Amino acid sequence: MFEQISCKTALNVSLFKDKLYASINPYIGCTHQCRYCYVQAEKYSKGNETNSVKVKINILNVLIKNIARYVRDDKYSQGVIYLGTSSDPYQLAEKEFRISYKILCFLLENTNYNIHIFTKSDLILEDISLFKRYRDRINISITIITDDEMLKKIFEPFSSSVNERLNCIKKLTNEGINCGCSIMPILPYITDSEKALDSLLRKLKQHNCSYIWWDYLTLRENITNIPKPSQKQIYFDLLLQHFPGLVKKYSLLYGNKFLPKKAYQKNIDGKIIRIAKKYSLSYWGPKWTYYRSSNQLVFKFNH
Repeated sequence: MFEQISCKTALNVSLFKDKLYASINPYIGCTHQCRYCYVQAEKYSKGNETNSVKVKINILNVLIKNIARYVRDDKYSQGVIYLGTSSDPYQLAEKEFRISYKILCFLLENTNYNIHIFTKSDLILEDISLFKRYRDRINISITIITDDEMLKKIFEPFSSSVNERLNCIKKLTNEGINCGCSIMPILPYITDSEKALDSLLRKLKQHNCSYIWWDYLTLRENITNIPKPSQKQIYFDLLLQHFPGLVKKYSLLYGNKFLPKKAYQKNIDGKIIRIAKKYSLSYWGPKWTYYRSSNQLVFKFNH
């Protein structure tokens, strides 16, 4: 099921205002096989299938070498490292290889960087004891786009169930770990109704969610003539199968762009913010920045 490969670099680095911001992805591809995944786009996958999982078996050793220059340099010894920006770090492969855990142990024990983890798997609870020891440097975003289990099965067939993820948020926050929900992506006309969003945010509040943030579904066409359906085509095929009446609406909403129209985004932003205030949930929209305040990891929404 898994192909072990060697990588040449472990960090995707940005340097900004004397701080390091970097992402690490221990795996290429993902066993969750989410039908909307942006990594399916040619721009990111370069023709690779997202459900074909490659394990970067040497990534820890490469990371140790890559990060040494920044750890030695006081100018860039602070910042944030994001784990799992293009492939879930706690997918099924993690159970066998434990690479994400080894990376986290190294970073937390040997550097001063804050860590932000993105996942939709309750396997992350396996490492809760590590997170508790470093709770002042850890932030976790659990992705939940809907509380409708039937929709979850259509769009995220092999990820943890909605209830498993909600309970994951509750267990982490109850241990004093800053854990919120990334509602990413918003699926137009499917997960964006007042009723659907209200139901999800109400349950997030009930499960002690620290914050919410969200962004919109991207639909990209292939740039070259690679023998592979585009991300947009994959998603439209799914619409034809389960929601055929929405195909025309999506065509009008997206046109020749990869994001929905600005007016739509503004409307949904307002809807989510209104519901978040109703349930006293901290919220940050698509235009956000990450910063450290009072020894806590938080987001700041750019209004």
